[in-house]
Amino acid sequence: MRGTHGDSVEVDVRAGRLRGRRTGTVDEFLGIPYAAAPVGPRRFLPPGPAPAWGGVRDATRFGAAPLQPGSARARLLQGDPGATDEDCLSLNVWTPADAPSGLPVLVWVHGGAFTNGAGSVPALRGALLAEAASAVVVTVNYRLGALGFACHDSLGADTANLGLRDLVAALAWVHENVAAFGGDPGRVTLGGESAGAMCVALLSLSPAYSHLFAQTVLHSGVPALQSPAASERAVEALASRLGVRVSELGSVPGAHVLSATRDIGAEHRFWPTATGWLAGPLADLQSAAPVRPTLITTTADEGTFFFVDDEWPEDVSGDKAVSVLTAMLGPGVAQRYAAAFQSAATPSTAAAAIITEQLYTRPADQWAGRVAATGSRVFRAQYAHPSPAWDGRLAATHTIEIPLLFGTFAAAEFAVLYEHDVRAADLSATLQRAWSRFLHTGTPATAERPWLPWLPGDAHLQRFL
Repeated sequence: MRGTHGDSVEVDVRAGRLRGRRTGTVDEFLGIPYAAAPVGPRRFLPPGPAPAWGGVRDATRFGAAPLQPGSARARLLQGDPGATDEDCLSLNVWTPADAPSGLPVLVWVHGGAFTNGAGSVPALRGALLAEAASAVVVTVNYRLGALGFACHDSLGADTANLGLRDLVAALAWVHENVAAFGGDPGRVTLGGESAGAMCVALLSLSPAYSHLFAQTVLHSGVPALQSPAASERAVEALASRLGVRVSELGSVPGAHVLSATRDIGAEHRFWPTATGWLAGPLADLQSAAPVRPTLITTTADEGTFFFVDDEWPEDVSGDKAVSVLTAMLGPGVAQRYAAAFQSAATPSTAAAAIITEQLYTRPADQWAGRVAATGSRVFRAQYAHPSPAWDGRLAATHTIEIPLLFGTFAAAEFAVLYEHDVRAADLSATLQRAWSRFLHTGTPATAERPWLPWLPGDAHLQRFL
């Protein structure tokens, strides 16, 4: 039971009592630790249990965001994550005030290329979505970059994919505690955008986690894994840059690790690795995955996001456009896509369209087909409404629909994207109604918008314009 004292609201969880805040018709509890701080000797260890506390713990402020380099693109579409620290394993809960028990739960995993982001960014403030959907909304931090995805035998035998394992720990916390906030632990939907959606899809492959979430929502991201060899090369390059052995990375100051990760970023990345329970072809893993209702969304112009520089969409030369494409799709892109470059208005227009099709639309369609083939009910959407910002140059860019889904589009941080968009409020309400329906029933179909599932051989796409 939640107890209220003016604007304060208190609730008991397994580790102790929390004091949150009532804001209108929603109670919010922020910065709740779901695991032990991954600092000192715990840096490259799996998440341990969060220690209990005595008295009443303040839960009215966000916890620190994970260490990260920052990104103009991420700030544009997500907002500033705030202060960062290695002690970052916290989550945030928004729940309708005085609501009945048994509400559906949405656990959301932020994006940011496994490098940036946090559950506290302004785009993901969950109060408005919790109210609109009559659901409990949870956002989560997890370790990023080398601290979350370094994989090397010299770091220890149990250190791969720590960022994913953080998310498993967060889901276990939700399973154990969400009833105290009015949520039903058997009605959890795990969702995310971009790298967060990739995490969701990867976690959906394991039967071991089938009790922790019943449905998935993927926005602009499907599974992708890095080979163990590539991950080991990244760790060795990081250690070399820092002038230490791989086994000594645990004692290097976090700020130095972050700086060195940035220095080697052009050639090496820290992503989920195909090892342990994720070893083996993704198609084989998917064929054995638990059956779950799944909602998959992409945008019509994902690729324009990758031509935002210093918070402004940039015009680029043909050479620069080819360089961006090569980094994302491999060598030979100028030859493979010569016709597309010749017919496009600008090099960046051509490159953005290629990125959209090859890295987002086609993989999402393929993943939808694979999931549907297992017997899961799959719904496929495309957000196609262009932002009027910068004379429409962003169009319906990567993750531009996320502030609309969460209802945070009117925040000052996003004025450049939405303040002149006369359709923003209506689109936000439409998305919230459909996604709310999915949370409650397993289908996003509404009276205003019938929605057929995506079936093998009958690919139905719902477009939002």
